[in-house]
Amino acid sequence: MSSHRHSTLVYVAVDLVGGQEKAKDHLQKLSECGEIISISSIYKRYLTSEQQDLSARMEFVIRFETHLGVDQMLHLVLSLCEQGASGLAQKNYSEVILLVFDDMILMSPRLTLPYPQMHQDPLIIRCSAEAWGQYEHPIYQKNLSEISKLAPPAKQAEFYMQGKSLVDF
Repeated sequence: MSSHRHSTLVYVAVDLVGGQEKAKDHLQKLSECGEIISISSIYKRYLTSEQQDLSARMEFVIRFETHLGVDQMLHLVLSLCEQGASGLAQKNYSEVILLVFDDMILMSPRLTLPYPQMHQDPLIIRCSAEAWGQYEHPIYQKNLSEISKLAPPAKQAEFYMQGKSLVDF
């Protein structure tokens, strides 16, 4: 482990139904490897035009500081992801993505930093700006607050709850 603390942004998406406990579990596992600095609001993203809660996800972004190196952080993030088989045997949906790691620019088969879809998905960039608005994107040379202001409104998404309700600071 490095003695230097690294700043990261981590995106989390879990099923809306039953997802609050899964989100708390992810936050607990992350906090064992570093410190949660801030968390964005939690949004409900509908996956269908019918906007039913059974087909919706909770999505948010965490600003996290850790002594882990980028490879160790990637391993931690991947260990939190679960996606079971389709049908009745399916596990709860859980997606965890490492969005940024310090000001690192990396393009490899295993990991691209900053995460390319971060600025393309209006909800992810909005959550990222809430969690760490002053982070300067190393490619666009603008901070996340500035990028978020230029993003179109997030479609099929609405505020669900305060992120801080999932964790005690």
